[in-house]
Amino acid sequence: MKYILTIAFAFFIFTGNVKAAPLHAYYCFNALETANNVVSAFDGFLNSSSSDGMSTHRLYAFPLNGENNITHCMVAEHSGPDQFEKNNSIVNGSAEGQALLSTLNQNVTWVLNGAGTPILSAGEQDPNAPVGILIDIKAKDNAAFVKSLGKFLNSANPNGSITVFADTFTGVDNRTHYVVINGSSLEEAMSNLDSSLATAEGQNYLQRANKFRKVMSRSLVYLVKSWEK
Repeated sequence: MKYILTIAFAFFIFTGNVKAAPLHAYYCFNALETANNVVSAFDGFLNSSSSDGMSTHRLYAFPLNGENNITHCMVAEHSGPDQFEKNNSIVNGSAEGQALLSTLNQNVTWVLNGAGTPILSAGEQDPNAPVGILIDIKAKDNAAFVKSLGKFLNSANPNGSITVFADTFTGVDNRTHYVVINGSSLEEAMSNLDSSLATAEGQNYLQRANKFRKVMSRSLVYLVKSWEK
């Protein structure tokens, strides 16, 4: 995969104006037996001067995701399309970047790639939240889904964060949106989801939700490592 460093599932935003980067391109892969090699490869490049000008990257593991054979996704937090293209230029324009791509291609099996844009959020942002629940959504009525979910999130007060992304460039087949619920622990992440849905607005949302959206899958996600830029 040529553009391996322009990757994102960015899981972290707060109530009100969305503060996450407006473009999240993600490349996901299987590295069940070679995860340490992948981390070492990214360490070597992202901790070097060759990566100067790159955006922050975070690597996530997917220990529970059903039939999906993704084990990891790498995350780049783009400030916008220009940063996306700048990352590509840095990686593809340096010997170190090419060496990284070569190492990755020898150690992973690529599964999917795409990009999303954050559109709704609730809670406090923590870029290094260790646990997330990723929910894939297929909207039957996009406008109704966004309006109803936005109303619900305006009343939500999770300990972590809840973030809704619209697929800009499709990664998961038939998916239109994905939702990420973060927490400081798995218990907190699950509690954030359950407690938010237990509110009056949450119950109102659930009563109408099947009319305008379908839940495709849920995955458990853990932060492996961040490379801050």
